[in-house]
Parts: sequence; C-alpha cells; structure tokens
Amino acid sequence: MIQTGDFFVIQQRKLPFEGAANFRDLGGYPAGPGRQTRWHLVYRSDSLAELTEADLDRLDALDLFALFDFRLPDEAAQKPDRLPDGHAIRLANPGFLPENTDVMLARIRRGQITAAEVIAEVTGHYTLFAERHIANYRDYFRTLLEADGRPVLIHCTSGKDRTGWGSALTLLAAGCDDDTAARDYVLTDQYRRDVAFMFPGGVATETLDVLTSARRAYIDTALATLRRRHGPGNDWMAELGFDAADRQALQALLTEPTA
Repeated sequence: MIQTGDFFVIQQRKLPFEGAANFRDLGGYPAGPGRQTRWHLVYRSDSLAELTEADLDRLDALDLFALFDFRLPDEAAQKPDRLPDGHAIRLANPGFLPENTDVMLARIRRGQITAAEVIAEVTGHYTLFAERHIANYRDYFRTLLEADGRPVLIHCTSGKDRTGWGSALTLLAAGCDDDTAARDYVLTDQYRRDVAFMFPGGVATETLDVLTSARRAYIDTALATLRRRHGPGNDWMAELGFDAADRQALQALLTEPTA
C-alpha cells in the first residue's frame, strides 16, 4: 500500500521494469463519488529503448491493445522501442513537440541558456500544451474507446512532458479533479530518467535538473490555461471531436467502483 497525497493506493503504482524508470499505472485515483480510475487499463512510461529480456516478458504479460509513442520520428529512430517478438500491439507514433523546443535544446547544448531561462521556456511549453496540443491526443482517446477495456500504454522520452500532459488529460476525462492530475504528474520527480544522452557535450547540472524536473508549476500552468479556455468540467474534449455520449462512454471505461 502506498500513499499518493491524501489518499492510499492498494495496488502497485510503479511497475518494476528494469529498463524503464517511470513505468506507472494510472489506476486508483479518486474520480467522483464512489468511483476511481481503473487499474491495469492505462499505463504511462518513459522510453522503452532499454527494456531487458525480463522487461519484455513483463510487457507481454500486460496484453496491451495499443502503444502510443509521442516522440518525433527522429527521436524514436535514435532510441527505438524494444517490444516482445511476435507482439500484436497496435503501434501509433503521433509525435510532436511544443513550438521552439528544439531551439531551447540547442541553446542548452551550446551552454547559452540559464536554468531560470529553461524554467521560463518549459513553463511556456505547458501553456502551449493546453492551447495547441489537445488534438494531438485525439487518436489516443479514440483508441481507448475502441479498446473497450484492454490496456493502452503512452510514452515519450522521459515520460514527463508529452506523456505527463496526456496522462493529466486522461485523469480529467475520467472525472478526476485538477489537483489529482497534478499530483500524478509530480510523481515523475521520484522516477526521473537520465536524459544526459541528449547532450553529448555535457550540460550544467542545474540546467539539466530544471529541464527534467516535474515541477508542480509546470502542470499547474497547463491546467490553468485549459480552464481559462474551456472552463470547469470536460468541455475541452470538444477539441477531440467528442460529444456528450463519447465523454460518458470514456468516463465509464476509465473508472471502476472504489475499492
């Protein structure tokens, strides 16, 4: 039993993958009166490029219906996913990055940006997540409906930004409140992946720390922007093309009675 904020989880949040530092189950979060997010349905992770043979067996045992890799094609080519031989997982690569991410990363590589500037840049990216990048998750949410209870995995490089935003939207769609979505996001700080390979010339420790940290202020920025644009509730799902019936069906799939 582990505690997440003010509530307890009677199952395993982080799965014991040796080659993935941030492989987690989104189940067990409170999602309205008498409901919680369904266990063993939506998983979130960092890169799958370094999965061990034992990890491949663990992944195979999850019986995934689909895997969504939100990395750009060149990112995926640099660190391709390791998957079980003969798998039948539906693979999707709707990769994207918020505008100017590549410029920020180039400045980090050249040592031309301070930690404070990185914080400001990343905060801006989280504004863009809510302003421009909800629709990037349309196929993912449609696939959840199609999967009809079979598990789906989403991941990117570190499992923090693109996966973190997708996970937050998933929890909101399930009926969780903004604080719950934010608490799940910041758990990534306990399971940070080493992304030093992105900076072969080296990078200042403080700069790398603020880049990889799951700061509450980052996700709060995205959620506040979402609420300014769409108000309370899940009207933001109109950007996915979801009507009221779709939303209700998805919420029913994503939740189960509280244990």
